[in-house]
Amino acid sequence: MEVESGLPITPLLMNNSQIITQMTQHKQRIQGYDVARALAVFIMIIVHFNLVLANTNNTESILASLLNMIQGKGAALFVVIAGAGISLMIKNNLLFNDKIRLKEKQVLLFKRAAFLFVFGLMFTLVWPADILHSYGCYILIGAIAMTRQSVYLWIGILLLIFSYPFILEFVDYEKGWNWLNVEYTDLWSLNGFMRNFFINGFNPVVPWVAFILVGIWLGRQNMHSKYIRNTILGVSTTVFVLIQMVSKRLVEASQNFIHLTSGEALSLFGTEPMPPLPLFMISGISWAFMIITLCIWGTDKLKHTSICNFFVKTGQMAFTHYISHVVIGLIICIIIFGENNLTQWHAVILALIYCSICMVFSVLWGKKYKKGPMSMFIRYVTKT
Repeated sequence: MEVESGLPITPLLMNNSQIITQMTQHKQRIQGYDVARALAVFIMIIVHFNLVLANTNNTESILASLLNMIQGKGAALFVVIAGAGISLMIKNNLLFNDKIRLKEKQVLLFKRAAFLFVFGLMFTLVWPADILHSYGCYILIGAIAMTRQSVYLWIGILLLIFSYPFILEFVDYEKGWNWLNVEYTDLWSLNGFMRNFFINGFNPVVPWVAFILVGIWLGRQNMHSKYIRNTILGVSTTVFVLIQMVSKRLVEASQNFIHLTSGEALSLFGTEPMPPLPLFMISGISWAFMIITLCIWGTDKLKHTSICNFFVKTGQMAFTHYISHVVIGLIICIIIFGENNLTQWHAVILALIYCSICMVFSVLWGKKYKKGPMSMFIRYVTKT
């Protein structure tokens, strides 16, 4: 097992005080990740409420532009945090090169990945845009890659991001889609499922698994260090802003000089998640790093406040809220208001109300239980 940059130095080169310091830091839960996870779920809730409840004929408003900008960003943030969680889970085992415990945790991740894949497939019957079955595959690949050196992680990340446009030269991205009602017509055939799962679904494994790999890299960094946090924040913010600017200029130029339609220009040069071309992927990675570091910074400043506790508890129950916002929140709203009958403002307000309910429930549940209902269910089924 190699010890690399971003990971602690081997104990053989450390004195007792250094080892104790390293172990103490590793045991300290970085609550900023929990806050970022809560924000990821909130973004997904807002986006989904908008897609299902709002009449989106008016796409010129500032709110519409903001909603378009965050599409896919919540899910991307969620997956990056999952990758960071894998690294944080095994950090002490890597520090002491404990191969037995590393193997045990890898098997644990394999079991949870299998559960998420199967459960996600069933959940797809209720929510076609489900990410959990793909998330299970991301976890599987993350578990395989979790001890690899960072240089190999970044090679994999870059290959996934920049090979995807070439893959689309051989696989028709439109194939299987009925865009009138956003339905995948042959999802349950073997060819259709494989195409959807790996290439042209809502969250295809290629290139989306890059998000969990960058999360694994991020989790290896010493986020207790203000210098490292500030560096990551500065670089990620700069990249995010530049990508948004470049995207806007390319969209305008392609419409003016190549005479593409607005939809074609946005598909090729926008930062929307479908298709997940390089500009979206880079934007999603830089966005996730920016939000995570801001959350860690904010949590350090506000960790003893009630509002911080609300966000932390909510983030710790992310899976529960992801499932419940569909089977409880959206279904109730559809029964009352119908589909696509509200303004975007009303849909967003309903989403924010539901997010508030999630926060209150999380704090109340957390007074008696350490894990959320969904996490407890996963651990029970997988015996982990």
